Formats: sequence, C-alpha cells, structure tokens
Amino acid sequence: MLEFISSAWSGKEKLSLVFWGYYISGQLGLALLVGTLLAFIPSETARFALTAILVLPYMIWASWAVWACAYNVEQKYWGHAARVVVVISVASAIRSSIEILGWF
Repeated sequence: MLEFISSAWSGKEKLSLVFWGYYISGQLGLALLVGTLLAFIPSETARFALTAILVLPYMIWASWAVWACAYNVEQKYWGHAARVVVVISVASAIRSSIEILGWF
C-alpha cells in the first residue's frame, strides 16, 4: 500500500494517474469525507483541527507528487499545465487560510 505513496512522491508514476487519480479524485473524496464528518462536530476548534489533520498532509503529498511526476508524459506541455494547476491551488489554499485565520 505504501508503494504508491513513495513512488508518486519520488516522481516515478505517470502524470495522468497522479493528477487525475490522486490529486483530483483524492481531493474530491477527501472533501466528501471531511464535509460529512464536519456536519457532526459542533466545536469550531475541533472542526479546524480535523480539517488540518486530514487535509493538509494529503494536499502536501498530492501537490508534491503532481509536481514530481509532471514530466512523465509524452507531451511536456501537460506537465507545465499540471504544475500551473498546483501553483494556483496552493496559492488559493494559502489565501483562504489567511482569510479564515484572520491574519490580514
């Protein structure tokens, strides 16, 4: 089971599998899971902690995996496009986190 984690992390998987299978589908599945769990947690602090514990590690891994595997394709422009998606996604997550935490 851990083989796909280390393989994707080290850039040895195909971009299509990592991007569509782990990055996009994984985010959707994680959003459904976390959204369902959050409906049953009344404490705002506990909700934030659950989200950080489940979402943050996965997003770091999935984002890095896409970045590392970006050029495991025949047409290199797909690698560029995947990296642009990751940069936009990470920037959006940082901006949202700053707004939620009220830092600025």
